[in-house]
Amino acid sequence: MKLVEVKDTPELVKDVESGGIYFNDDMAIRKHNSSRVRKESNNKMQGEIDQLKNDIGDIKSMLEKLINK
Repeated sequence: MKLVEVKDTPELVKDVESGGIYFNDDMAIRKHNSSRVRKESNNKMQGEIDQLKNDIGDIKSMLEKLINK
C-alpha cells in the first residue's frame, strides 16, 4: 500500500493502488466524526422545528374555524 498526501488536505492520505482515501491521524478522525454528529443533530433539530411550525399552523387554523362558527 503506497500512501500519498491529498492536495490541500493534510489530514487525508490516498492509497495509490486502491484509490481509497483515509485519515492519517486520530485527531482528524475525531474531528470529522464530531462534525458529522453535530450536522446530523442540527438536521434533526431543524426537522423538529419545521414540524412544530406545521403543528402551530394547524392549531391556528382550527382556532380560526372555532371562532368563526
